[in-house]
Amino acid sequence: MSLYWAKFKNVGSETFRLDTRIYLNKINAPSEDDVCVGAIVGKNPGSAKASSISDNLQAITLDGDKLLPTVRNIVFKAYNESGRSIPNTGYIQVLNLFYLCIPDLGAAIAAMQNCTGLSESAIEGKDFPWVWYVWGGESVVLNNFKSRFSNLNSLNHFFYDNKLLEIAKRPASESDFAKHTQGLKHEYIVPYLASVIRNG
Repeated sequence: MSLYWAKFKNVGSETFRLDTRIYLNKINAPSEDDVCVGAIVGKNPGSAKASSISDNLQAITLDGDKLLPTVRNIVFKAYNESGRSIPNTGYIQVLNLFYLCIPDLGAAIAAMQNCTGLSESAIEGKDFPWVWYVWGGESVVLNNFKSRFSNLNSLNHFFYDNKLLEIAKRPASESDFAKHTQGLKHEYIVPYLASVIRNG
């Protein structure tokens, strides 16, 4: 049983992590009938990895990845505060500016200059109950990857604005500082997300 699942695909000499899911309850195996409760948009896959390359979703090892468990903890707290029951197979969809598996952001960006990469257009085109942006501040290089997320399908977009120090209730733009989960106090997000879940 595991909380964290993804698909891994090799393209040339590079590995991409696709369809990453954070389950709120441990499951034996994922299914297409599982319930996506929301989505989070980060920069790139962290250090979490799988033991093999497969077209099927498989359990992943965190290997020091802090974002995935932090997101789960925050969403879990928000459900508890909302009074709503957590779906048995509920999961958070992880979307990324790019999906290349190099934990060091600088090295990943350098590698992307010579790599066409893989997008998840099918998954990114789904409807999400809410979308939380955590891709950090403005970046000349990363801004090129952000524009495609301006039209994600959701009625509830938000991020913690690290300039205004408050929740912004809209999609993050290229110039926004959408605070990453690292160093983000849970109380900045939990009450708002609980209200979104409660009224969803």
